[in-house]
Order: sequence, then structure tokens, then C-alpha cells
Amino acid sequence: MKQRRLSRVKLLMSQSKIDEALDEVLGYVVRVGDATSQLVNVAILFGDNANESVSGRSHRLKDKSKAWAWLGASINFVFDDEHCERAYSNDVARAAKTLSESKPKKKPAKKQRS
Repeated sequence: MKQRRLSRVKLLMSQSKIDEALDEVLGYVVRVGDATSQLVNVAILFGDNANESVSGRSHRLKDKSKAWAWLGASINFVFDDEHCERAYSNDVARAAKTLSESKPKKKPAKKQRS
């Protein structure tokens, strides 16, 4: 009986490690997908923002161009109805994070001598 419990515990521990590894792989695949989309946006679609994905750009420009609206609708059809809007929000959040991390720390003001 104890042997069975130990086997179950080992199995559960192994499953959590497998889940952890799968999460890491999925995160990597998503990052590679983001990077590929950004490359396509700049290299093929002549975008001027290297940090913007094709999906995010199509959401941002959907009201300004029928071509971008069509591309966004096609992308949403393939993934899900709100993919481009989410991609745009992720692009904005990533830009905000980069800006917040790059702000120089303020030095304390020097005291003036009288």
C-alpha cells in the first residue's frame, strides 16, 4: 500500500515538472511568434516601428485603411475574434514597460550654498 502511495506522489511530482516545462516551451514559442510578427511587419510590410506586431498594426490602422481592416479580420478569423486588439494592447504594454525600465533615476538635488 505504501509503495502505491509513493508511486502516486512521484507521478504527481513528475506531472508538475512536465507542466512547468510545457509552460516554458509555450512561452518561448509565443516570444518567437511575436518576434517573427515584428520582423514581418518591418521587413515585408515596411513598418516603421520595429516593436509593433502585424496584428497590433492591423488593429491600430483598421479604421484608416480597408487593406489593414481586411488583414485584421483575416488574422482574427484564424486565431480568435479579439486577437488583433489583444496584440495591440500587448504592443502598447511592452512599449510602456521598456520606457519605464529605461528612465534614468533622478539624482538628489544639490543643496545651494548661501
